[in-house]
Amino acid sequence: MNALPQAQPGKLFQLVFALIMGFLMVGIVTFVTTASNFGFGGNFLATWGKTYLIGYLAAVPAIYLLAPIARRITAQLLN
Repeated sequence: MNALPQAQPGKLFQLVFALIMGFLMVGIVTFVTTASNFGFGGNFLATWGKTYLIGYLAAVPAIYLLAPIARRITAQLLN
């Protein structure tokens, strides 16, 4: 199993990571919460789309800012 590199990733890596992680995580979380709160009625896709957009706009900056902190905490816990 490959170990994670010790050096912090560059800013471009962090941005692309945040965009991809936001896309995946927000998609899953908003799909599940929208379905559990409203069901799969006629306006499910519109409701999910609106929720997804709001969640994505909030999540990407949070991931970008918090991933380095989470990485440091994880390294401290595992070392």
